Amino acid sequence: MKQDKVRKEIVEMHRLYAKYGNYAEVGRQIGRSGSTVAKYVQMKDIPRNIRIAVKTLSQKVG
Repeated sequence: MKQDKVRKEIVEMHRLYAKYGNYAEVGRQIGRSGSTVAKYVQMKDIPRNIRIAVKTLSQKVG
């Protein structure tokens, strides 16, 4: 359950970043730091299974 929530939050970060183009603004919108948003948008150090799930969910949302 927790992992599903994380995946959805990452998808939302990607969606908002596409809209605003700014990590800090996305962070303000969702209550996270800009550096956290950057990490997930850039997918740095993110486990492979999460990257795949986010890609799949992003395609369904987009």
